[in-house]
Amino acid sequence: MLTGSSKENTVLRASLDPLMVSVIPNAVVAENFRPLSYSHNSVDRISGVSSELRPSPAPIGPNDIITIVVISRLFYNKGTDLLIAAIPRILSSHPNVRFIIAGSGPKAIDLEQMLESNVLQDKVEMLGSVRHEEVRDVMVRGHIYLHPSLTEAFGTVIVEAASCGLYVVCTRVGGIPEVLPQHMTTYAKPEEDDLVMATGKAIAALRSNKVRTDRFHDQVRMMYSWTDVAQRTERVYQGICGDISSEEFYGYYPGQGREASGDRVRSFALVDRLKRYYGCGVWAGKLFCLCVVIDFLLYVFLEMWFPRANIDIARSWPKKTSRRQENSRLSRSTDRREQLRSSS
Repeated sequence: MLTGSSKENTVLRASLDPLMVSVIPNAVVAENFRPLSYSHNSVDRISGVSSELRPSPAPIGPNDIITIVVISRLFYNKGTDLLIAAIPRILSSHPNVRFIIAGSGPKAIDLEQMLESNVLQDKVEMLGSVRHEEVRDVMVRGHIYLHPSLTEAFGTVIVEAASCGLYVVCTRVGGIPEVLPQHMTTYAKPEEDDLVMATGKAIAALRSNKVRTDRFHDQVRMMYSWTDVAQRTERVYQGICGDISSEEFYGYYPGQGREASGDRVRSFALVDRLKRYYGCGVWAGKLFCLCVVIDFLLYVFLEMWFPRANIDIARSWPKKTSRRQENSRLSRSTDRREQLRSSS
């Protein structure tokens, strides 16, 4: 699962043990989403340590133009209707604000009609569909990223926007509140009035220079690195394969009450699985049970047609021994030698 809310939803719908579901977020290649003021690495000649040369961004004056960027598929679930209703109100309250909108979809016609009816073509730039490698070039043209989505599991685009040094205004739906820290975002309810108010707060915060967006890139790079995601994914597979103990994987240790080794084992018999799936909803439960029965009958047919005993077992792939495993092996061999000495 990408966020805790997605995990909670899955656990409740599928009647799963929460400790059997892991949360691993998406990662972002922060080097591909640098702010304009962020230069390439330079190496100090004396220390040999790479350092970043980043001049502090110029403060935004009361009459300077603030650009709001929106990059999204123009569909209903992405909050395009909210955006269409909010743009005229935001521009009427803040004359020195401009919009850049990138994306395509069925709601693009409604958006263009709104611009024509309110004569806002000179304040809203429509870019149409953009490739992912062009997203950074669009984002660095702005100061605020507006994300009015009605439903979202994670929202990688807001992480990319923060990495580019944009202050994020987004709706408080799905897993979005778990993605970025509070000082990078202003949250709004998925309602027109609240979205307009939250955008106004973000504009005021930037004009008063209360937000240090020049620090966002380094913080995002630390939070969503591929190295961290790979380590967390590897740990899940290690727990499944038994390379690490159940106590270490699930977080239960002796003396903490509930023991992981006994309570984590659940029955996967067909009848027990059907009982769990049946309770997932009035119609969904019956549909899940039907799918499970069909899968089981297909399994029985394949087992009769081509028994598993006739399948060649693949050899175990040689694994590189980690330092922890090597230390554990050495300690076990030392204990054996000590036992042999004591017995002799």
